[in-house]
Amino acid sequence: MKRFDYYQPQSLKEAYSLMEKAAGSAKYIAGGTDILWRIRQKAVEPDALISLRAIEALRGISVNGGLSLGGMTLFREVERNPAIADKYQALTQAASLLANPQIRNVATVGGNLCNAAPSADSALPLLVMEAVLVLEGPGGAREVPIEHFFKGPGQTAMDKTEVLTQIKIPKGEPRTRSAFLKVGRLRQDIAVVNAAALVVMKGNLCAKCRIALGAVAPVPLRLKSVERLVEGQEIEPALLERAGEMAEKEVRPISDVRSTAAYRKAITRVLAMEAIKTAVMSAH
Repeated sequence: MKRFDYYQPQSLKEAYSLMEKAAGSAKYIAGGTDILWRIRQKAVEPDALISLRAIEALRGISVNGGLSLGGMTLFREVERNPAIADKYQALTQAASLLANPQIRNVATVGGNLCNAAPSADSALPLLVMEAVLVLEGPGGAREVPIEHFFKGPGQTAMDKTEVLTQIKIPKGEPRTRSAFLKVGRLRQDIAVVNAAALVVMKGNLCAKCRIALGAVAPVPLRLKSVERLVEGQEIEPALLERAGEMAEKEVRPISDVRSTAAYRKAITRVLAMEAIKTAVMSAH
């Protein structure tokens, strides 16, 4: 394994200065649960790692109207927060299903997003909740809707010098409910397919629907055709069947060590139906 320097700045300003001095040959590290494994596998060989762990400005959960998460918020903190469990159900469910308690004690939401794995558990709830990501670097801060953040496996809209400082989720409408589901070889394994759905119910009709699938495309994927199908409709078995069929046709999974493409397409159909159904049932 290639040797590298390790820095632990106390502020974002110090972190940016270190990154600029490294001229792009360093990498930021959050919880480290992914990048250290990639370094051992020689998938990446940085000259230096710049830890964000000691920067207090990147921590914290605020529920005031909407929800705000610092980029270094731990999955364990999300999992245990009662306000998130009450208003943002899918996010709590995704956090509780990520890996195991030991990993959730060190893994961060920002790190999970910045790794840009197509199967990233936190990406799907945040997609259906239409989160906005705050990216900050030496040149200042900018906001990017999460839908435009992922560019491909391991690729994001971030510049090398930028840090994901904050995740902002807007306040939900009354009777907004969400659900997250996951299929893996083992409970703590990376998802074979995962899904999140959000609904806003007005009487018996679905006024708003958002649905996203993971591990079925190069990036975590919102299924907008399914959303349009469901919105304005009463959620009944025939509609769910059509939604599942449409979802299966829309995804483009690959075969890998975890699953075949054919199996992923079949599971997509089931998870799309179940995620919408689960969210709707919790809204009543």
